Amino acid sequence: MTQAPARSPSSEYVVLLPAREPDKLRLLLPLAADIARYHSGQVVIVGVVVVPAGQPLSDGMLETRSVRAAFDASPELSAVDVPLRTVITVAHDLTDGIRTAAEEQRADLILLGWQAEQSSSERLFGPPIDSLLRQPPCDVVVVRLMGDGHWRRVLLPVRGGPHTPLACEIALALAERHEAAISVLYATNPRLPDDLAVRESLQSLRTLPRVTRWLERSIPVEQAILAEAPDHQAIILGVTGRRGDPEAPIGPLADRILRNAPTTVVIVRHCMAQDEEQAQQIWQQHRDLSATVDRWFAENTFSSTEYDDLQRLLALKQQQGVRISLGLPTLNEEQTIGEILDQVQEHLVHRVPLLDEVVLIDSGSEDRTRAIAAAHGVPVFIHQDILPQYGVFHGKGEALWKSLYVLSGDLIAWCDTDIKNFHPRFVYGVIGPLLRERRLVYCKGFYRRPIQFGEQVQASGGGRVTELTARPLLNLFYPELSGMLQPLSGEYAGRRSALEAVPFFTGYGVETGLIIDLLERYGLSALAQVDLRERIHRNQELVPLSKMAFAITQVVIQRVEQRQRASLLEPVNQTMKLITQRPDGGFSLELREIRDHERPPMLHIPEYRRLRGLPPEPGDDMGKEAS
Repeated sequence: MTQAPARSPSSEYVVLLPAREPDKLRLLLPLAADIARYHSGQVVIVGVVVVPAGQPLSDGMLETRSVRAAFDASPELSAVDVPLRTVITVAHDLTDGIRTAAEEQRADLILLGWQAEQSSSERLFGPPIDSLLRQPPCDVVVVRLMGDGHWRRVLLPVRGGPHTPLACEIALALAERHEAAISVLYATNPRLPDDLAVRESLQSLRTLPRVTRWLERSIPVEQAILAEAPDHQAIILGVTGRRGDPEAPIGPLADRILRNAPTTVVIVRHCMAQDEEQAQQIWQQHRDLSATVDRWFAENTFSSTEYDDLQRLLALKQQQGVRISLGLPTLNEEQTIGEILDQVQEHLVHRVPLLDEVVLIDSGSEDRTRAIAAAHGVPVFIHQDILPQYGVFHGKGEALWKSLYVLSGDLIAWCDTDIKNFHPRFVYGVIGPLLRERRLVYCKGFYRRPIQFGEQVQASGGGRVTELTARPLLNLFYPELSGMLQPLSGEYAGRRSALEAVPFFTGYGVETGLIIDLLERYGLSALAQVDLRERIHRNQELVPLSKMAFAITQVVIQRVEQRQRASLLEPVNQTMKLITQRPDGGFSLELREIRDHERPPMLHIPEYRRLRGLPPEPGDDMGKEAS
């Protein structure tokens, strides 16, 4: 983009007015003079002589003389009380001529006039306005004049964007000449969160000269502006689009205001320096991302109460012809597994056959967990015995990865088994969104997690690793997932086609790895979360939670490494010094290796492909994964 050369502090402010027609000069020159006067500057009127492409620019000599003579004879020029000059530029294109003049005259602002009858339903402006707005060589102001020319009140809508200071300057400059009052309008869409920092930063506008009214409206911005327009003779508005947009260089809001407002409209675009542009791009990216997450949160956050009608879920399942499996990972859960199986079998197998299979995936329990499951007629698999040729790792993630091999469903749900207040909604709640919304591939549960101390249940607290480690890390490195309330919850369901295509971490990091990998592969809109109300379970001490947080941090950093193709973790980072207190009151350090291994997508396992009737992958006979 061509920008005006840097101006020295002593340089005079220059308003460039491209105009040759007497009518346009008569209408726009007073406005140009008002802006120049506000800055103690000057107006430069530029007449562009356009020579057809393919002809030498020297062919414009006679027309140049004619334009010069017209300027000299113009009565409008002699009536201006600010310094004024006229220049003539010869070019093959009107836009190029204006740009050349802006550069040579070191213009600070270009003032352009626009007439509504020149627009179409497809495009508001046309050359040169579109081009100058998309890539401004300096500040650009576009004016659509209406009314009798006498302004009593000027409307200044503000939202704190990069064009707000310029809009304020133009409003003050034009209000000065008309001795008009300024109304500042701050409108917020009630369906979107208000930015309190922006609101606070705009409070200084209350003290601007000629500001007599401060209007706040909790309605969409366009509606607010058009509602106030009849009481004002001019609207000063910053562009609302992104620079470089070929279809809407001023943005949809400014476009609609220009088309529909029954009064004079002044659109301003500030030409940002490189550092401003970079800051604006970062701000816009964050704003876009924030809006995306907000929309996802509204559209993809469900409640388990939406799926209390199990017969309706069963009908959806039968219509889609899918099988549903529930895998229950266990390790010494004799206190809770019996009640969980009772609830699941009564409500989700016998009363309403929503589940086609319920399977226990045990990790070597030493209590009665497996015996209780067997008494309920539930198949039990020990994860260490599944696909033993690929080695064995400890951890819940290992059990879940191997459960893909033994579970047969098209939809697979997993549920932790240490829940003390289990309800069937912990299962049908995460399945429901997948049955209703075929665009979804994965659904996680969230809930209130009170902490239990002995017989006392504390209402606040819970989810300590979630709030102190997982969510901060995801907000930092994967802000798309910032709306996920409990990324570490143990109740979730997914489509086999998605789960078999992503890797699994073997330990504490399995949930974190899954949502990151599913996000990268399928996009945010394919993920969902569901409110399961309240969950009471066995709370862990701080040392195990510290180990969990360490493993989760490793998983996030490992994924960041892969995305950025940079090495951040050395082998030494896979060990952690745990602090323990001795019985004598002293402290000791214990070095532990805490590292989640990464299992490949189950689709890459030859035995799994044969079991599922899939053709072998190239290289299946090259040997199996090392343990």
